[in-house]
Amino acid sequence: MNMVTTNKIEEAADFISASILNQLKLNKKVLFLISGGSCIPVTVRIAEIIQDYPYKDLTIMLMDERYGDVGHPDSNWYQLMQKGFDLPNAKLITTLTGDDRIVTTKKFSERLGEELEEAEYKIGLFGIGRDGHTAGILPGSEAVDSQELADTYITPTYSRITMTFKAIEQLDEAVVFAQGEEKWEVLENLQKDIPLDVQPSQILKKVPSLTIFTDYKK
Repeated sequence: MNMVTTNKIEEAADFISASILNQLKLNKKVLFLISGGSCIPVTVRIAEIIQDYPYKDLTIMLMDERYGDVGHPDSNWYQLMQKGFDLPNAKLITTLTGDDRIVTTKKFSERLGEELEEAEYKIGLFGIGRDGHTAGILPGSEAVDSQELADTYITPTYSRITMTFKAIEQLDEAVVFAQGEEKWEVLENLQKDIPLDVQPSQILKKVPSLTIFTDYKK
């Protein structure tokens, strides 16, 4: 686990862009899994950096989504598009299909499985919440115990669809962008061994390469 102290979106974006481009230059098929929330500006900047590269073997999809109608305002994908995300030559896979939540999750899980199997390099951009969640896996949620690649459950705020621990463990690289003093304790705890159901972000330590960009100061 490598922790980089910074509050600059550009540094995280440059790092991830370089990793993606290095793999594409090796003619590898790359799967880039992205987050919503505070990671959206990083993803938008990555798209700006790599947009002129012939990235025909790059696939991008969300690692988690807020269920609802296609294009609903709380959707991670909708918010990403609103911020100007655009990579017309990449394969962009959306999560919401207009189906009910269970069918949508099943389709997402199947597609995620296909893309994980086909990709030769798999990288994810993760956020970490102050409660220790990552992707859409909240502490104590049904997703913690899921044996599927993706699962769904209802919270007081959103109905969530998320990749699970089983999928995260298949990644080659994970990059975290976590800013704000309210997350410093979580990052300190990430350096300890805490059960996954208490702090789901502990799963990221099982990914072979983990880099965290944060303003956390010891």
